[in-house]
Amino acid sequence: MSIRYQAKELGTSGRLSKSRTSATFDKSLIGTATKHGISPGPRGVGAAKINQDRGAVCFPYNGSHNQALLCIFDGHGRLGEKASEFCMTTVPELLEADHELLASDPPACLSKNIIQTDKLLLGGEMGKIAMGCGTTSTVCYMRGSDLWVACSGDSRAVKGANVEGKVVATDLSNDHKPDNPGEKERIIASGGTVSPPGPNGRPSRVWANGRVGLAMSRSLGDGLCKKYGVIPDPEIQHFSLKLPAEKEPGKDAPPHDSFIIVASDGVWEFITSQEACDLVAKYENATDACTALVQEAAACWKRFEGSYRDDITAIIAFLPFLEDDWEHQESERSEEEAAPPAGAPAAEKEEDESHVYVNQGAAGISRLSDGELSPELRAKKPSAEPIGEKDAEGNDFTARRLSVHQVFDDDWNEDGEDWTKDEKGSE
Repeated sequence: MSIRYQAKELGTSGRLSKSRTSATFDKSLIGTATKHGISPGPRGVGAAKINQDRGAVCFPYNGSHNQALLCIFDGHGRLGEKASEFCMTTVPELLEADHELLASDPPACLSKNIIQTDKLLLGGEMGKIAMGCGTTSTVCYMRGSDLWVACSGDSRAVKGANVEGKVVATDLSNDHKPDNPGEKERIIASGGTVSPPGPNGRPSRVWANGRVGLAMSRSLGDGLCKKYGVIPDPEIQHFSLKLPAEKEPGKDAPPHDSFIIVASDGVWEFITSQEACDLVAKYENATDACTALVQEAAACWKRFEGSYRDDITAIIAFLPFLEDDWEHQESERSEEEAAPPAGAPAAEKEEDESHVYVNQGAAGISRLSDGELSPELRAKKPSAEPIGEKDAEGNDFTARRLSVHQVFDDDWNEDGEDWTKDEKGSE
């Protein structure tokens, strides 16, 4: 089985929170970080909310050091962290169990098993919960120089390439917004309604029966929206990576792909793909780069939204980090030859701490200083006061920022009463 290592929570200082952890991969090549969101509170202090993001790295994967899986799941809605947690563990396991199809037809395998995860989420013990919550899913499957990106929702994967000494960003996935051409047509054909984006960052939404407004057109879970054109089917794209080669003396390095960023929309709300790549390119260590990107995103939320911040999670992989399996076979053979003679006392094995869950969030206080925005990005942003809790029309932040906008109270939704019963009865 693969080792699964989850993104670490950042403290308010920007440093990684203290947690016992180990990983089989080199953290200078693969960086992971996450930061919980905050909700508006009095006197400029935001109350920490549960982190509904989940990020995972599986490497080595599928029994191979030449394969890896990078995943981001951004939960939303009441108990959305349970949906993202379920998908974080289920998707890698289903893909690995279906290893023959994964080897022969990666797009078919990714599509089949991500859709199956949605069915298991809605049809299992969490079915009632997942009627009113869900998660994005962005899964990057790497095999040698091949990369397949399967995206459902608005968590984004981006590639940074070195071209003549400059970093060039390329989106590896498309954000699935309800008003996108094709997405909107499907939703309307299914009986859903799409509202256009509004001022001050209010997103376009697909409305299920006029009572649940989802700010994306594809997701896992969100059972109440599924009959209105919201689908789990991932959009899958294939890329052939140009891995760095040795630089010839006296010549510029040939164009090559330098790194991959996979992140929830907490990163992309105020930072463009190019800005993110420009920031990451300044670092030689992937963990340092990932920490800086997440902290930069948090500072942008502070500057533009005041006391509200979305959850922020990112994974950064510097290229190349995959390795040929024969190298590890040779290493394992050497270890066997150096094994102690028969009868010798066995050495104590270190406790396996690779299964780490640190971004579950907790009630608390989080405060960011105004000086945390870097000079590079501050110069590119317009000077503006934080929007705060109300938009220009007097609507609170839930209508502008939350992925799910419900016009009924939580108890009504959680108990499955009223319109949810009507929905089930009409099927």
